[in-house]
Amino acid sequence: MKKIPILLTLWLFFCFSQLTVLANNAEQLGFLSLFDEICSTIEENFYDPVVIEQDFPSLKELYRKRLPRVLNKVEFSGLVNEMLGELKTSHTRYLTPADTNYFHLGAIFFRIPKIGKAFHGKPITYPSIGIITENLGSKTFISCILAGSPAEKGGLLRGDEILSADRKPFSPVKSLETSVGKEVRFEVKRSIDKAPQTIYITPALVSPKKEMLEAEVASIRIFEEEEVKVGYIHIYSYTGEEYHNALIENISWGKLKEADALIIDLRYGLGGANPSYLNMFNKEIPKITATQRTGQRRIMDSQWRKPAVYLTNRRTTSGKEILAFGAKKYGFATVIGEKTAGAVTGGALFPLSNGDLLYLAVEKAEIDGEVLEGVGVEPDILVPSNLPYSAGKDDQIKRSIEFLVKKTMAVNGKKLKQEN
Repeated sequence: MKKIPILLTLWLFFCFSQLTVLANNAEQLGFLSLFDEICSTIEENFYDPVVIEQDFPSLKELYRKRLPRVLNKVEFSGLVNEMLGELKTSHTRYLTPADTNYFHLGAIFFRIPKIGKAFHGKPITYPSIGIITENLGSKTFISCILAGSPAEKGGLLRGDEILSADRKPFSPVKSLETSVGKEVRFEVKRSIDKAPQTIYITPALVSPKKEMLEAEVASIRIFEEEEVKVGYIHIYSYTGEEYHNALIENISWGKLKEADALIIDLRYGLGGANPSYLNMFNKEIPKITATQRTGQRRIMDSQWRKPAVYLTNRRTTSGKEILAFGAKKYGFATVIGEKTAGAVTGGALFPLSNGDLLYLAVEKAEIDGEVLEGVGVEPDILVPSNLPYSAGKDDQIKRSIEFLVKKTMAVNGKKLKQEN
């Protein structure tokens, strides 16, 4: 009598196993079709025909053979991005809704009909607390906190190591998507030799482009040392004229107008800057002095004619690198920080049949005849990053302020107090 239940159990186990195999096979078939779609897009659009003709066929076959070992979407994404990494070029990435750049790049290219259609024509939003993270080895650090963001208001600091979010490994999107409007418990380590601390942050659903613009304006500060006012603005994204217009508005009649020197922070975020933005340093454009009948005068000047610094690091990319290159070459501003990323190609976004996106380098670029891709821009003054466990301190900003104070006083014929 006991054999019947045992046989029934074995039969059910066999049926379940077969269903699992069929499900896995179906998923594999989906991955295979998607992999072929990605490869076809690369073959048709990648900017270097030599790579496509000589290297990509064997590369494609190598990674195609590894597909049967892929068990889920996360592993598939990792496999494809590993293959894309072997193309050794920037602006090339397979993006899923688990990636913040899926939303940022989607918002940038949204006006292109096929991209807008991929998002069903609806405004693009994503869950955010306003941080940019960086993986160093197996650890995740906060490299940048957007000004005015929930993260800044909640007390997270640049240099914090994120240990967990709601007691789970941190993921920039997945850790937040079900908690919009609700507190998320972050365990962070602020010092290498002190115990972790708990900080609660409430994610918000935001427009990527609007988030970057609002943070840029909120970042504006005036540092005053030795009676020198040093203005500061962080341009997190330069992928639209609105970001540069905000800078010009603030040096023309806003918070930066009375500054004696200026730091423009080009670290982190997105590139996209137009080289013509360097025209803000052109001193040969006239300024206007308007006088009312009461004798009240108003000066209108859209140009920056005083000492300036472009702040860069190894995550300064694309159009921002071109600004640093031009500023250094033509003496418009001093470049301080680290060498830039060397990520200067033209990228395009391709929607895929499953709703994911392929970001692909479709154009090579030369800047005044020079190739910056894979090379980057060396700073005039090298200041290494002090990111891990920095507790919000930033050596690169500190050094930029010191440089501009000294330069401004020299221009004005003054000496630092400590030199007297």
